[in-house]
Amino acid sequence: GMAVGGDGDTGAQPYPAAIIGSRFVKEYYTTLAKAPQNLHKFYKSQSVFSRGVEGAGNDRIVSAVGPSEIHSEIMANVGNSAPGKYAARAEIIGVESQESRQGGVLVMVTGYLSIASQGQEKRHFTQAFFLDKQTDPVEGYFVLNDIMRYISPAQTNGHAAPWQAPTQRPPQLSPQPQVEAQMPMQPPPSAAGGPPP
Repeated sequence: GMAVGGDGDTGAQPYPAAIIGSRFVKEYYTTLAKAPQNLHKFYKSQSVFSRGVEGAGNDRIVSAVGPSEIHSEIMANVGNSAPGKYAARAEIIGVESQESRQGGVLVMVTGYLSIASQGQEKRHFTQAFFLDKQTDPVEGYFVLNDIMRYISPAQTNGHAAPWQAPTQRPPQLSPQPQVEAQMPMQPPPSAAGGPPP
């Protein structure tokens, strides 16, 4: 049926959106920094991915659908991480998470991102994810929707840098790691019993 919450026979209550969101953010941006070549594993065939600069025309927006297109875009813009170096560094300022339909979680992230292959310039960004529930290959979540925009400074002259791979690769610098913990996006083992009183 369509009962929400169940009658206690379904095991533990789902974890709150805030916990799911913060775990996901830690894992996602750690993977972006250390192993961007694995970032596509957060997505499935129906996943939609969009990158661009806020306020730029549609011709400056990059979209991709499904893991292989998404992987190509990430590799074109971030590239592989060199051994012992970080491909990118994210400073997360805020993470807001809300429960959404059918057990999904909406996550909105704000922060600063620097990409080693693009000269380490720190750029203000905002990113929204819809995490949809999955049962296959493991119980957990995958990214169904992902919209990321760089936010141009207010005094911009309209020439914000597009989301694009640079033609020349500047020397690689070694940023300090931001996050160390790798957490699987799976619910923890069930607590005993049904919903709390």
